Amino acid sequence: MTTLCLHHDDADGRASAAIVRRFYGPETQCHEMNYGDPVPWDDVAQAERVVVVDFSLPLETMLRLAEGRAFIWIDHHKTALEALGEEAERRGWPGIRDVSEAACVLTWRFFFPHQPVPRAVVLIGDRDIWRWTEPETGPFNAALYAEEDTSPCNDAFWQPLLDDDPEAFQRLLTKGEILHTARLREVRHLVDEKGFEVLFEGLRTLALNTRGRGEIGEYIRQKGYPLGYCYFDAWHQGQLYTFVTLYSDQVDVSEIARKFGGGGHPGAAGFGFPRGETPFPPGARWAWPEDLDAS
Repeated sequence: MTTLCLHHDDADGRASAAIVRRFYGPETQCHEMNYGDPVPWDDVAQAERVVVVDFSLPLETMLRLAEGRAFIWIDHHKTALEALGEEAERRGWPGIRDVSEAACVLTWRFFFPHQPVPRAVVLIGDRDIWRWTEPETGPFNAALYAEEDTSPCNDAFWQPLLDDDPEAFQRLLTKGEILHTARLREVRHLVDEKGFEVLFEGLRTLALNTRGRGEIGEYIRQKGYPLGYCYFDAWHQGQLYTFVTLYSDQVDVSEIARKFGGGGHPGAAGFGFPRGETPFPPGARWAWPEDLDAS
C-alpha cells in the first residue's frame, strides 16, 4: 500500500514524518507543508494511505484526503483540535489528537506504543510545545537546527536517533552545547537592545522585530513579561505580510492568535496579516505604555 505523509515544516513535523517512514518503510513519500500551501493532489491521487502529522487543513480538504483511502491524523494544535476534533472522532479517523504533547511524541506512541519514546523525540517535543523541562532541550535543538538536511527521508540522520543510538545522540548534543551558548548570548543582546514595550490586547508585552524562536520567547518570559510578540515581514501570496509569533506562560496565546486568524499552542502561537502601518493586526487593541500613563 502506497503511503503519503503530509507534515508540518518544522522539527516536530519532520520528526513525526520520519517516524511514519520508519513504520511504513522507505517507500513512504513525505511532503512538507505550511498553512496556506497548496495540497499536492497529484500525489494524493496515487496514495492508498494518507497520514497527516503535526498539521491540519480545512474540514472540506481533510474529508477529500480521507475519501476512498486509509487516513490517519495526528495533531496537537489546540485550534485545530477544537475545529476538527469532534468530526474526526465522529468519522473514526485513527490517530492521536492531544494538546498536552508534541506531535512527534504522539506519532511515536501511535505507531510504536510498546517502545519507549527515543530521547531525541522527547527533546524535540519538549521544545515544540515550549515546555523546556529537559536540561538538554536547548543544546540538542540548537544542533538539530544547524544540520544541513533534517528531511524525514534522510534515513542516515533520523534512523540512528530513532534507534536511540548513544553515539549519534551525543554527537549532536556536544555540537549543540557550543551553539546553544552562543545563541543565548545573541538572543539576550537582541532582546535587550531591540525589544520595545507595548500593551497588546490588554497585556504588558515585549515586542521584537525578528522571526520568533523558542529561546527568544523564553528570555522574554524570564524578563517578567506576560507576553512576547515577535514579528517579521515577508512576501506571501502576492503581497507583503506581517507574520507574528506570540509567547507566554501566563495566558493562552492560541486564543489570541485565533482572534486574528491564526492558532497554535497555549504557550506559543502565531498568525499573519497583510502588512499595514504598524506591526499589529487590524482590530487589535494596542497602545504605547506612555500613552496610557498620559491619559
